[in-house]
Amino acid sequence: MKIYSYELQPFEEVTINVVGNFVRGLSGPHRYQMQFDRGAATDFLTGIAYDRDEPFKSVTITNGDTLQRVEIAIAMGRVDDNRLVGQMDLNGAIGILTTAARSVTIHPVQNINAATEVLPANQNRRSAIIQCSDEVYVGSAADGVKLISFTWDAEPALNLVPVSGSVEVRILEELNA
Repeated sequence: MKIYSYELQPFEEVTINVVGNFVRGLSGPHRYQMQFDRGAATDFLTGIAYDRDEPFKSVTITNGDTLQRVEIAIAMGRVDDNRLVGQMDLNGAIGILTTAARSVTIHPVQNINAATEVLPANQNRRSAIIQCSDEVYVGSAADGVKLISFTWDAEPALNLVPVSGSVEVRILEELNA
């Protein structure tokens, strides 16, 4: 097995001359395309693997419209990877694998326009991911820190104050069960 890593500009194409019959996308936040021996292109993402019956002699990676680093593994024979790889979007559906005694809560989106307790105190909180649509003060406007997205690794209540206007707040919280 050999790992190949490329920083690809939008729509950039790179051809790797290598013999193999297995390829797996190891990293890359956006969709890209692959061609084997200059055949038909197929969409590829991190975590996807392709195992061909017949060996190929070249792999061509074509990037989409966003700059990204793509890393793939190519081998002769199937390669298994038991690392946990994934991506999360707080605006869409979230699938989370939990182990041991943990639970995950996706809180409803809150619209705040004044000082608001967005997360109550909880001694069982492991952490919370907070995503705001605009800057907020954490704590108070007088002595708080201005942030947009952050992790709250604390048990006390979380109070946010919008810097200006109305702010949407999304929270993903992980608790000890």
